[in-house]
Amino acid sequence: MVFPPGERVAYETGARPDVTHQQVWVLQGMIEVTLGAERFELRTGDCLAMILDRPIAYHNPTSKPARYAVVIVSTDRQRELS
Repeated sequence: MVFPPGERVAYETGARPDVTHQQVWVLQGMIEVTLGAERFELRTGDCLAMILDRPIAYHNPTSKPARYAVVIVSTDRQRELS
């Protein structure tokens, strides 16, 4: 994906019946990721793995586009407990 300069995207992510994992891998540029109260600065080559159980926001604070890949996997919590 390409993230334009100066752009910001936020999602109100909360508790879900399934556990949802996400990884963000920055291929070029820089992206700031805020997960709940935690803030991460990701640069080219960085990868962040997280569980989507809190609000999340993405921001490109630079004057250049950023490129990144995202992988999302949901796990059936009931299956894990049995």
